[in-house]
Amino acid sequence: MALSVSTIWKFPVKFRFCGDGDCPDWVLAEIHSNLAQLTTGQLNDLGEHTAKSILGEEIPEAEISKIYSITKGSMDGPKGGIACLRFLLTSASRYNTESAEFSTELQQLGLPKEHTAILCRLLDDYVQKIRAVLREKSLSINQLETFSCSIPKNTIDCIQLKIGIQNEIVDGLPRKTAHTVNLNRNDALLLLSELKAVRDTMESYNFDKKYSEEK
Repeated sequence: MALSVSTIWKFPVKFRFCGDGDCPDWVLAEIHSNLAQLTTGQLNDLGEHTAKSILGEEIPEAEISKIYSITKGSMDGPKGGIACLRFLLTSASRYNTESAEFSTELQQLGLPKEHTAILCRLLDDYVQKIRAVLREKSLSINQLETFSCSIPKNTIDCIQLKIGIQNEIVDGLPRKTAHTVNLNRNDALLLLSELKAVRDTMESYNFDKKYSEEK
C-alpha cells in the first residue's frame, strides 16, 4: 500500500535503500510530481541515460528534452528526475538492496507498480557496475580542495577558516561545497594541537601490516 506524502512527512518511515534511514523529502516529492507522471517508456529511457551517467557517460540533453517533450524553456523537470533516479539507483546499490525489497519500498513511496518494475530491472542490470564506480570514488569523497585562514576585521582573539570541499555528499549526490568556521584563539590552538596529534598517529601507523594481518 502506498503511503501518502503527508504520512511520510509526519511519521518518517525507514527504508532499506536509504541505509535504513528516512527518504529525503526532495526525493519523495520528485517521485510523486515527476517520475510517477512519466509513461513507462519515458521512465525507461530516462533511467537508462541516468544509469549510464553514473558510470561516467554524458547525458544527451536533446534526448532528455524529447522524453519531457521540451522544445524550449526550463530543464528543471528533467534535472529533478535525473537527480532523483541517480539517488535511487546509487543508494540502492550502496546499501545492497535486493530488487524485491526495492520494489516494495518504491511502491510504498507512491511509485506505480509498472514504474517500479522498470527501476528494479535497471538496478539488476547496472548494480555491479554502479558499485564498482562507488568503490572507485569512495576515496575521493569529501576531499579538502581549498583552505584559508584569516583574522576578521573588528574582532578580538578570533580567526576565520574557509574550507572548500570537493565531492561532499549532499542529498545523495556529490557536490562542491564551501564552509566558513569562526573560532576563538584558544579553540584554534586546541584544534591545531589535536590535528598534529592525529597526523603523528597516522604517520606512525603501519597500514600495510594491519591489512596483511586481517587477510
